[in-house]
Amino acid sequence: MPIEIARGFIPLWTFLEKFRYGPTVNWRAEPVASPEVRMFSFAAHKRSGVWRAVSGLAIPLFAAESLNFAAQLGIVAILGRMGGEAVYVRSLYQPVSLIVLALGVGFAVCNQVAAAISKGAGRPQDVLSNAASLARVWLGLGAALCLVLAVAAPFVPGLLHVDAGLRDTVASFLRWTSAAGLLAVGVELCASSLRGYGYVRQATALVICTAGVRIGVVAGLGLGAGAGIAAVPVAEAAAGVIGLAMGVVLLRRTELWHPPAVRVWRREVVTDLRRIGVPIAMSFLVLSAYNFAVITVLGKYGQDAVAGFTVVSTLQGLVLLPGMVLGTATAITINQQRGAGEWGRIRTSMRGGIEVTVATYVVIAVLVWSLHDVVARLIGGDAGVAAAAGGYLGAVALTYAVQGPVLASLTVMEETGGGFRAITLNAIYFGLIVAVGAAAAHAAGSADGFYAAVAYCNLIGVTVPLVAVRHVRQLSVRGGAAQAAV
Repeated sequence: MPIEIARGFIPLWTFLEKFRYGPTVNWRAEPVASPEVRMFSFAAHKRSGVWRAVSGLAIPLFAAESLNFAAQLGIVAILGRMGGEAVYVRSLYQPVSLIVLALGVGFAVCNQVAAAISKGAGRPQDVLSNAASLARVWLGLGAALCLVLAVAAPFVPGLLHVDAGLRDTVASFLRWTSAAGLLAVGVELCASSLRGYGYVRQATALVICTAGVRIGVVAGLGLGAGAGIAAVPVAEAAAGVIGLAMGVVLLRRTELWHPPAVRVWRREVVTDLRRIGVPIAMSFLVLSAYNFAVITVLGKYGQDAVAGFTVVSTLQGLVLLPGMVLGTATAITINQQRGAGEWGRIRTSMRGGIEVTVATYVVIAVLVWSLHDVVARLIGGDAGVAAAAGGYLGAVALTYAVQGPVLASLTVMEETGGGFRAITLNAIYFGLIVAVGAAAAHAAGSADGFYAAVAYCNLIGVTVPLVAVRHVRQLSVRGGAAQAAV
């Protein structure tokens, strides 16, 4: 269709010909597009704009998180070269690391939401004051958590039935690694400030830098200098300090740098932590409980079933990563529009984010399903573990087309004030999988019944994006009404 028809106007040369020769000329005006055609063209233009905005934020986020994920795998691989004992000690830290991670992510997301709203409102000076206020709260919580972990560390090895010869090593590792991990909050607050305000590439560079420091110190000090697993807490502390210094440098190069704002206390951070941070932290606890329950169910069907699920869970962390970053990118866009008072646009942004996520995960689901046997052999290693992983992927892979948009929708709700609704949906979803999966596995007499139950429960998740869209619609209505009342 010619662009003139789509826009519905008469070409200039035709108008001039009519003006020059008079009405006797056979003036042939271009057909004018109907209102329906113009509306379709306008809607398509808006949709493509939303897609570009969400994708532009999501791609750097995905690159950063992928490299961070790869760095974690790299550290595990380096520890493997130190011997099985190093990997074992690191694995015992996993439950504690989830607690530290839950707190860090909760604070970072609260700060990111506030930065995005400040961007929309055109108030860059609020970003640094909000981050500094959160840092003050973190100092109190971090000190309390360090004290609790320091007191509890000697008792944890006994609870986990660690051999007597390793108990001192495990207790020391737990104490120092958890304390060093608390230093990461500075990096998280700097990165989330940059990311929320729209400096995604700078935030990505910061994440890449800290990941590089972690893996570099573990490799150089642990393997090169022979420090062994003691290099892990040193690497965490080094990454926290160096990352904070780099974050300050990056902030100084933007309009966000307002040193006097550091002294301003923003009481609303406490409300944000309760409304956004607490549900996000609770989601980690739900996920931890789910993993424990699934391992308990699959434990009845042999070590291969448990190992296969564990291996696939690691792979799913990468497969579902695009859903998380697309949800985060959509939430950043929505929060910037909230700050600008553009309440009518947030519905379009939500629909556009869901559409991009669906299109992405249709491709991912088909790709993983078509290669599930090959992937299972690559990540499983042992034939029995590979068979169990292949069985799970063969049953579940196609449902990633639903699971990806579900994760994106939950992420949007968590970052736009619907966190408790999201945690409720998560709890129902995971509880349903465990209950139905256990019954199906018992009826089938094998883990295959559990895999099929997971696939069917994933399909039920198609209702979650509808709940998220309704949540954003309610935000739009309430925000528009409040704006009109002013």
